[in-house]
Amino acid sequence: MKNPYSALMLSLIIMLFAACGPTISGKDEQAFKTSKAKMEEKLDKEEKENLEKALRIIVVKAMKEKWNSPEKYEGKSFDKISMEMIDGKSYSAIISYAEDFLKADRDEKIANKTAEIDSLEKDKLKAAKITQKIDAFKLAKISISEDQFFSDDPKSPFLDLSFTNTSKEDIIGEYMINIEVYSKKTGEKLAAQGSGGIWNDDFALKPNESYDYHQPLFNEAVQHSNLWKTAKYPITDFSPYDLVIKAYATKITTKKGGTIERPKVDVAYFDIEIKQLNEEIKALKETKATLDELELTDKK
Repeated sequence: MKNPYSALMLSLIIMLFAACGPTISGKDEQAFKTSKAKMEEKLDKEEKENLEKALRIIVVKAMKEKWNSPEKYEGKSFDKISMEMIDGKSYSAIISYAEDFLKADRDEKIANKTAEIDSLEKDKLKAAKITQKIDAFKLAKISISEDQFFSDDPKSPFLDLSFTNTSKEDIIGEYMINIEVYSKKTGEKLAAQGSGGIWNDDFALKPNESYDYHQPLFNEAVQHSNLWKTAKYPITDFSPYDLVIKAYATKITTKKGGTIERPKVDVAYFDIEIKQLNEEIKALKETKATLDELELTDKK
């Protein structure tokens, strides 16, 4: 049966022997070069590469610490800070020091990305609630008719929209709708326009009441097709004209909720960002944060 105390003593002796090996001097550049050369005399090719990796990582650590604590390192260059960090350290101590930083940096990134996800989840919930409220001013009908702006004008396509207040509150005050026209084939946005105003107490849009929009179709949309002369109105299928028309509220006002505006990004944006962060966290957790995982570039 093996003696556990003998094995422990052997491990301690090996560690002590390793600690007593050559050390790096960070006194100045010349002392560093001399001590590094002496240390490398006892290293094989792989160990030399790991030493170089470690030294470069320690410079990164120095840069990070100076960035985070500028007052502490005021007047000191990155090289000076990194020299102080490695001064008196053996090969094994330098490797451990660098890998400890890699692990701490990995864990910090995971924590930061996790916090970012938490923040995005809160913003997503907030955006979803606002979007739900503003979507209560709902587009119910959309079509294209033929009409005249003035009695002596030739007839031309007009866009007809009907929005219904599906909420339980009167919509009153500022409102805004956005209209976008796209090419169905290419997805190119042909035109976009906002339309809005202010509804006073005499014209509050009560629950289940509708607001109708009737204005000339955007010139860009008219010019996009040559089928208008033979069109049969009203038009509800825009595909033959290579058009996709979207209309939605971007701002509404109620007495209880005040004025609310549609978030600049939709819920799908948050889902994409959160998915990306989760993938990055997964990748970070799969790393061991060791020098072996790094590739040394510009090998000498």
